[in-house]
Amino acid sequence: MFDLPLHPVVVHFPIVLGILLPFAAILVWWGIKKNLVKQKVWAVIIAIVLVYGASALLAVEMGEKDEDKVEKVVAEKLIEEHEEMGELIPWFAGGLLLISFSGYYWKNSHAARLGFVVLSLVAIIPLANTGHTGGKLVYKYGAAKAHMSTYIQGEEQTANNIDRHLNEEEENDDEDDD
Repeated sequence: MFDLPLHPVVVHFPIVLGILLPFAAILVWWGIKKNLVKQKVWAVIIAIVLVYGASALLAVEMGEKDEDKVEKVVAEKLIEEHEEMGELIPWFAGGLLLISFSGYYWKNSHAARLGFVVLSLVAIIPLANTGHTGGKLVYKYGAAKAHMSTYIQGEEQTANNIDRHLNEEEENDDEDDD
């Protein structure tokens, strides 16, 4: 039913949550500071960090499952670079989670919440670097070809075989158009 690799699907959750997190945190920090909302609203930030961390762990796990398949079409060195960066993201999320508790439990902890905002902004850097290396794997080095087994029936999956089969399909499509 669902034959696409899960890593590219799951990886978008931590990317989106990691980017939205500092903006949500600054809004909640400001609302608490101006007494527009109660300090307990900071629990929303804790929840976002929890989902961010869980989705990052899941993305790492799904990436490890795809690794052997992708190594057939992309150099292992390139995959390892992306993998090492990706494995940092759950650690950043865990650190942010610990810091986020201070914004919830410490009374009048505006400085702790603002510190969290700054650190969550900084955490976007490794997230962006990981996404960039993942994008290069797919769009520059052809990592997606590793999952195109429907084009190769019984042959060893290599970049040349995939390209040959794709070219044959394009030629057949051109003939059908005539």
